[in-house]
Amino acid sequence: MPLGIDFTQILLHLFNVIILFVGLYILLYAPVKAFMQKRSDYYADLEKDTKAALEEANAKKAEYEEKLAAADQEIEEKRKAANSEIAAMKREQSEAAKEEARKILETARENGEKQKMMIISGAREDITHMIEEATRKVMAGETSADPYEDFIRNAERSRANGHK
Repeated sequence: MPLGIDFTQILLHLFNVIILFVGLYILLYAPVKAFMQKRSDYYADLEKDTKAALEEANAKKAEYEEKLAAADQEIEEKRKAANSEIAAMKREQSEAAKEEARKILETARENGEKQKMMIISGAREDITHMIEEATRKVMAGETSADPYEDFIRNAERSRANGHK
């Protein structure tokens, strides 16, 4: 033992250190490393699932945007069709109103003509009665000095007798 060094003691200490490291490796390092690997795998799987969900969400978003664009286009087409249908209905109603107005005017003209003829006929009858009355008076000599008075009297008599 030179210098007071006992090699057996050193070997025993070295052996104890090796046992300590092996024990610590088995008891601490291996479980911590396994836990860390499991945790890393969990987060890797979580990231992979998240990426897959994100891709699926983007695909659905694109699909919905496409459907929305198609719906917008369909709405626009239906709006245009409705506008053209409304314009056609307006034209039809306008033409129908014009035709109805023409018929009303035609009926009014016919009624006006009938009333005109009735008025003319009534006036002729009144004139005929007045002429007959005036002729009778002239023949009978009942005329007054004022022809206006005679006219008024004759008109009142005609009205009283039911002639217009």
